[in-house]
Amino acid sequence: MKFRIALLILAATPLLAAEFQSGQAARAVLGQSSFTSREPGVKVQSMAIAGTNLFAADSSQQILTFDLSKIPDARADFSTRGTTGCGLCGISPVAITHESVLPGIAAASQWGKTVAVVDSARHRVLIWRDSSSPSANLGPDVILGQSDDSNQIGPSTLIDPVSVALDGKRVFVGDAALHRVLVWNSVPAAGNQPADAALGQADLSSSSLAENPAPDSIVQPAALVSDGTNLFVADPASQRILVFSPGDLSLNPHSFLNSASLQFGPLAAGTLITINASGLSDTSINAESANAETANPAPLPRRLGNTEVIFDGLALPLLSASPSQLQAQLPFDLEGRTAASLYVRTEHSNGAITVTSPLSLRLAPAAPGLFAFSGTEPRGGIVLHAGQPADSAAGAPVTDESPAASGEVITVWATGLGAILDGNGGASAIAGVPFSGPPAPTAIPVTARINGQDAQVLSAELPKGSIGVYEVKILVPGVHEPSGQLSIAQNGNASNVITFSLRSPAAQ
Repeated sequence: MKFRIALLILAATPLLAAEFQSGQAARAVLGQSSFTSREPGVKVQSMAIAGTNLFAADSSQQILTFDLSKIPDARADFSTRGTTGCGLCGISPVAITHESVLPGIAAASQWGKTVAVVDSARHRVLIWRDSSSPSANLGPDVILGQSDDSNQIGPSTLIDPVSVALDGKRVFVGDAALHRVLVWNSVPAAGNQPADAALGQADLSSSSLAENPAPDSIVQPAALVSDGTNLFVADPASQRILVFSPGDLSLNPHSFLNSASLQFGPLAAGTLITINASGLSDTSINAESANAETANPAPLPRRLGNTEVIFDGLALPLLSASPSQLQAQLPFDLEGRTAASLYVRTEHSNGAITVTSPLSLRLAPAAPGLFAFSGTEPRGGIVLHAGQPADSAAGAPVTDESPAASGEVITVWATGLGAILDGNGGASAIAGVPFSGPPAPTAIPVTARINGQDAQVLSAELPKGSIGVYEVKILVPGVHEPSGQLSIAQNGNASNVITFSLRSPAAQ
């Protein structure tokens, strides 16, 4: 067993073993500058690992050598590393040799005495559990895929197996027709044994082809190889090599929420996000108390309560950490990415380190959420009277006792409004750092609706001193209801709906 965590009994968590999960994302990518880029890259057909080097033979008759020591371990501390770009992308080969290599390495794998061979013509994989045994001459011990004659896709289905890999414990089989890699967390003991997980698909019954590259998508798993911990998947159709790592804990994709809307969905640059799960931290702490201890109120720490949120190889700024919830901010410089890989790393009080299985986050130029009080949806919004400077109500909360009125300007607060316009004081928005410039308008216009009517947005800005929270001023249209329902939208993405009190027309 090569996983350090497998035999540790954690003080706050049960016995854990790092495993691969269906639908998880890759942790690193070779050959592309991001998980979603389509740059001319590598079209690898076969791979092998020797020492700390990965040798990849591509279709242009060259062998690329990658130094695997340049890829930090999943349990490495990322809080002191870079803060921009993609920290686990675009890793370049240390050598390129112009030599052709015969195909076939991808169709066979050996680890110790165990041998696995792909039989693509018959849609199956043959496994000899002990190739040194005299019985090995009589044929394979296990045949996968042979007896699955159903028309439905399942955990035993093999349609076009093209690659196989062993890691001393697991078996991996790449299926080009189903755009996935099946994972058996232990070497199968019986024919047609169902797989435990599928990489490249959300579950063991899916077979969809992703429209765009993402950390959790595979077009063609042409070659597989493992170093005993990480699985390297050559995807020549996407001109990249994906690096999948097992996790000690699994996360639900719907665990990642916009902190204002509390909704799952695409997330935009600079968004404040909330992660809900269990076993995320041993303690409860927020950034204010952490900074008070260090007498340094800013910027936000990238490690809080011995916990980190790793986003494309970068540790995100953290607002709070607890055993069941983390709050963080996404980077502003997403460089056109449409998806990213995210996982959580935790150092426990007994010294053990756990990581979650990476998941893919969908990214959008803007995905607004409005801040509101707790409760059932639609929740009561955090709404202020904007008024005029001489107005005594300016800046006061909108309440049942002090409702808003038609023709009045109100202020609401949001996150997920994305990039700001350049040239306004020369300040740039940096994740985790209070914005230093004068109020900067959003790059993508914001629209609003109140009780089904269009409402004029007078301004939508990132205020000075703000960390990911935008201020939006809206003119209340002529409405005749005693309460208002407000939502905003950008680039076709609508926010949650919040409610606020309105003065009845008779009282105005």
